Amino acid sequence: MKYTRKVTDQITGEVYEISLGEHLTFTETAIKLKIKRSSLIKVLLHMEICQREYDPIANQYRHRLKPEAKEKGLGYRIYGDNGPFDVLSQIALDWISAELKQHLLDTNLDKATRDAMKALNNFGKTRTQELDTEGKVRWLLDYHPDLPVTEIGKGLGISRELVHRYQRHRNKQLWWSQKKRHAPLEKTLSGLTQDHFAETLEAFAA
Repeated sequence: MKYTRKVTDQITGEVYEISLGEHLTFTETAIKLKIKRSSLIKVLLHMEICQREYDPIANQYRHRLKPEAKEKGLGYRIYGDNGPFDVLSQIALDWISAELKQHLLDTNLDKATRDAMKALNNFGKTRTQELDTEGKVRWLLDYHPDLPVTEIGKGLGISRELVHRYQRHRNKQLWWSQKKRHAPLEKTLSGLTQDHFAETLEAFAA
């Protein structure tokens, strides 16, 4: 939707309109991004683009564009006949679109999950090679064992079924590792050749 503004020349008194360009209301933006309006509001609050303000006319709180966001060219604060409503500029839309996925994750995660994801991110910065998805799941299972599978999936942006698959793989490997650790020496060395088996036994007997 294109918006215009009437401007009065302070010298001549002439009134004319200037174009504000293509702008979208919060509801229109949510429709464009294919998300709920309530989810968009959470993202805008998280990005510090909007804030809650009291509307004395409607006698209720509204989510409105921050004045400083307007100064940065992110939109306009408009007072219409039916009350205030605000619009977002193309600059804001591009910014929101680019970071929407991460902000949706951040705003839909509980504190424990956010802390776990932050710890995982910090751990990743210490590595020369990035962990793959399974590696991230296993790290979270090892260092945050109380984190529910559903929260791990939400935090990593993957399905609960995939987390379960990696969890089963991890548990199976741990089970085999523990079984081999407690197996008799002869069974542990069953994969060795006869010569290597004899040499190993001699080494233990020495």
